[in-house]
Amino acid sequence: MKINKSVEQAIYVLLILALQKDGEPLKSRVLSAHLKVSDSYLKKILMKLKKGGLIVASASKNGGYQLARPIGAISIKDVFTALQLTDDQLELSHLAQYIFPDPNHVAQSEQEISQAFHQAFAAFYDQLGQFKLDRLLKDDAVGTVDWAE
Repeated sequence: MKINKSVEQAIYVLLILALQKDGEPLKSRVLSAHLKVSDSYLKKILMKLKKGGLIVASASKNGGYQLARPIGAISIKDVFTALQLTDDQLELSHLAQYIFPDPNHVAQSEQEISQAFHQAFAAFYDQLGQFKLDRLLKDDAVGTVDWAE
């Protein structure tokens, strides 16, 4: 499984917002400057995080992005879900039918493979759901940095 760079960027956006002094909103250009990433690409991630309920946005002179809930209530699974990366599906090409003559054996084998992947995906997302992002911050670090300065 390859995890794309949007996951890492989303996690660090959330951590920056958690550290933002007094929870004040941050503009996307401030976030992208600190992360040294494209502002237009980051805006796409921000829109997904907003749609996923992880951040809120206010469009005003003093507006920007803020966490929608405490960082301790946000897991890596929440990030995956917001970025729409949880649609893991095993697509079999049914190649076994060309190798093995017994269709019952082929069907049973494919069922076992599918079940193994389903269980693995469930365990993967369960583990990600247990990993809250506040684990990545020092104790009492929330709300202490003014990134906009």
